Amino acid sequence: MKIYEHGDRNNKTIICLPGNFMTHRQFENLVPLMEENYHMVTVSFDGYDETGETVYTTAEIQAEKLAQYIKDELGGKADLIYAESLGSIPAAFLTQHKELEIGGFILSGAEYMNYGIFNNLAVNLFAPMTYKMMSKILSSGDVKIPAFLKIKMGIDDDTFRPMLKQACQTLTLETTINTFLEATKFYPEYMSKWQPDPSVRISCWYGEKEMNMKKAVKHLKRAFPNIEIHPFKNLGHGEIMTRPEFLAQQLVEFVEKV
Repeated sequence: MKIYEHGDRNNKTIICLPGNFMTHRQFENLVPLMEENYHMVTVSFDGYDETGETVYTTAEIQAEKLAQYIKDELGGKADLIYAESLGSIPAAFLTQHKELEIGGFILSGAEYMNYGIFNNLAVNLFAPMTYKMMSKILSSGDVKIPAFLKIKMGIDDDTFRPMLKQACQTLTLETTINTFLEATKFYPEYMSKWQPDPSVRISCWYGEKEMNMKKAVKHLKRAFPNIEIHPFKNLGHGEIMTRPEFLAQQLVEFVEKV
């Protein structure tokens, strides 16, 4: 895991966790809009830190590393954890670290990806296929997303194309498989065991065009009874990242709201 800091530590701290296949560069267009007034922390998870020396194992381990960083470097405090897609899983685990003082959480595109008895089949099918697709796209720059993914994510090739330069250039199949496994376990095996906690200030963001959010919202409401559900019109999965000015405005409104 690699962690990058931008701006003054004396300002409010916003920790940004990237989505699947992404690095800390997923926030490269957001940080310049925020760092003058906020202490921005961006993260590249294990397996996506482009060292070629790490592997993504579990989201809980990523959360443990983040919790240790917050304790050691930030005095155990942060004002906001903003998480995109895959980043939502370790972000959610951080809500269970009651020794930390986290002002709020935003889980953006925390989709439901459990397929029940077909989990192993789905992971064994989709993880290698997605790894091969991403490897081909990254090496050739030729963006052609399969039709079913376009429908599932609510985005098209043109929307996905600018995201490529923010993706990890050293993907491995092992990391890809592990992240898919964690996604299938997130709600039914992890979150379902947590006690409901109405004290957590948390919001669920997602684009109206993306699928797999209905079950996710149901699980999130059980775990966090006071969660705010915030769908964005005419957006697909992760598409809010292509609108940094709008995203910055939304983040400021959240973190400054008392």
